Amino acid sequence: MSTPVHVSRLRLGHRASLTRTEGLRSTTYHSQWQLFPLGAVHRPESGSVVLDTVCGHCRVPVRVVLDSAPTAARKKQNRGVLGWVMLLAGVALIVTACLIGGGGAAPGLAGVTGLFAVLGSFGVRSTGKAYPGAGLDRDQPAATRNPHRIFVR
Repeated sequence: MSTPVHVSRLRLGHRASLTRTEGLRSTTYHSQWQLFPLGAVHRPESGSVVLDTVCGHCRVPVRVVLDSAPTAARKKQNRGVLGWVMLLAGVALIVTACLIGGGGAAPGLAGVTGLFAVLGSFGVRSTGKAYPGAGLDRDQPAATRNPHRIFVR
């Protein structure tokens, strides 16, 4: 198992600005973040702990869930395994759709579902690799969660 990111490298980010650029056929968003230390000295020995921090920009209390090293490594590994399972299931659905062939909605639906599973597996695997072992508490209001994010520096 890999070791999680050291707590001193974790930062609470506040979205200071969001600019929108209209292109000919696309819209691009660019966020600028201000980063503040979490205030935690070390990870807990086991399980998870909730840190009550205050955002340095908006002065709003933000709850951050900090996982222990074994818990963070297990979550990272579980996301990697889930990604591989999704990839294999998606490929199996695509192969099944090709073997069924013929007309009707079933082969097409199986192929499209398999394609989405394959594409989703890459997202699940990449978030598993980048999981820092900390995240925002989901029990707080969306107005508190939306302008904040955890960064690794």
